Amino acid sequence: MLLNQDRYFRDFHELTDEEREKAVTSNHPRAVLWDELVMHLKKLKAGGAVTMPVPGTRAQQRGDEPTELGPSEVVIVEGHLLFNEARVVALADLRVFVDANVHERTVRRLLRDTASGKTTLEGAAQWYRRDVIPHVARYSESRHKLADVVIPFDRDNTLAVRVVADWVRKQAG
Repeated sequence: MLLNQDRYFRDFHELTDEEREKAVTSNHPRAVLWDELVMHLKKLKAGGAVTMPVPGTRAQQRGDEPTELGPSEVVIVEGHLLFNEARVVALADLRVFVDANVHERTVRRLLRDTASGKTTLEGAAQWYRRDVIPHVARYSESRHKLADVVIPFDRDNTLAVRVVADWVRKQAG
């Protein structure tokens, strides 16, 4: 089962529109509702189930339908800010950092942000300069040191995927 950090991004509802415009981020640890994510992770690791989306998140704000996750023998938690939260790091049985090329990440982000038509390339570039550039080195790239395994994502890396998958099967087995 995949638990996605992005589903725990705060909606910053407690701020005024003007304050929210300045505060909203997807690239700083303050953007994530860590208590809720940690509570869900603990519950899933104990064999329970959780309901998404969590109140106070952007997922709930945009009206994502409630869904139940779990139980599952294997829980994969995915997200670029996870290594900033000590409780998440401590709960992980295997910490994997996927090291994607900075240029590839930039292109993927710009394509994603403009594909929906909600923003222009110029708007996506402004967001990138305001939100990504100041935070990515400090809160994402530097955290690879906390990983047990670092997977280069500059090619089709089937060997690394097979090694991690074999480890997971062995632990679940």
